[in-house]
Amino acid sequence: MVISRIKRFFESQRNKLAERRREKESAESFKETEEMRKAEELKREADRLAQLKQYQTAIEEYNKALEFYPYKGNEQDLFKNAAEFLFKCNYNMAACYSYLDNFDAAISYFNNALQIQSAEDENKVRALMGKGSTYYRKKLFIEGRYRAGAYRISMDTDWEVSDRKIEEYKKEDSKKSYIKMAHECFSNSAELDRSHAEAWYSKGHMEVLMNKIKDAVQSFDNVLNISKSYENKENISLFDEIKREKGISIKASEIMERSESSEPSFKTKTGHLVRTRAEMEIANFLFDNNLLFQYNAVATWADKDDFRASFYVPKLDLYIDHHPYDYLKEYQKVMKAKIKQYEKHKKKHVYITSEDEKNIEEAIKLKMKPYIIL
Repeated sequence: MVISRIKRFFESQRNKLAERRREKESAESFKETEEMRKAEELKREADRLAQLKQYQTAIEEYNKALEFYPYKGNEQDLFKNAAEFLFKCNYNMAACYSYLDNFDAAISYFNNALQIQSAEDENKVRALMGKGSTYYRKKLFIEGRYRAGAYRISMDTDWEVSDRKIEEYKKEDSKKSYIKMAHECFSNSAELDRSHAEAWYSKGHMEVLMNKIKDAVQSFDNVLNISKSYENKENISLFDEIKREKGISIKASEIMERSESSEPSFKTKTGHLVRTRAEMEIANFLFDNNLLFQYNAVATWADKDDFRASFYVPKLDLYIDHHPYDYLKEYQKVMKAKIKQYEKHKKKHVYITSEDEKNIEEAIKLKMKPYIIL
């Protein structure tokens, strides 16, 4: 009888403890659910503000959402929904800071997003692309070439970068190279998703700027294997050259516009920056043959003030032009008008065409033969 009562007592105690545990777990579960619900509401509001371009306020709401979210432990152990939530908050904050031209904060939050190990590869690619673009934008900024384009959406902002900060950027760039850092991000993106045309294009763009032409050719080759109609957003002449080599048609108007607006990006042995791969080969050939030259030289004798020659060799008083688009009717008019100027003013002149690019050294030797034996 006594033993029976003792058993019932202990059983009652166990039941009470079990009930308390269930109540506690239920309360914690309810709290957790409430925190998740609140966090998700805050994130939705932050998303709305970001869409309205109220980036600073959006950032504040994203931070509140992260404070409420209950899963902040070991990110490697996060389940899919938690990883997705944390990634999106950090990625969206990085994007907001990017739109505000706060480069350092943007890179920091892209890094936060990338540290979420259980994030999907697709998300990691997005963060790497954003991080790489931000490094490139920092480079453009310190060079005074910060403009709207593939790597930036133009907008008004109250954020200002101090002169001191610009000097810090310049020092960092000289030590680490923003172009190389951007290239690493784009390369990692392309490795994670080998069918990502934008990653290969951006990688190739950085390789052109780093004068790694062979690597750039391979990257652009990959872009066009993925999408023949991929837009040449940065007006890269090498990209157009490869399209032409592959027999992919390009609108004449686009080519003409690019030929006039593209900035020099191919580095020659003399340190000159020239616009195309062929011009780089011409410059290197002249250098190797001890022929000093002027690049993009203004011809003051011409009828037009802005008349320029691709190269001028003072030793020979010889002008050399490169006509990469001579196969286009629209361009042929420009080419013929230029040749007439040389003839009218009795100037020594040779030119290299798209056909000559197949064996450019031999073409230069042959065309310069009347003036010098090389």
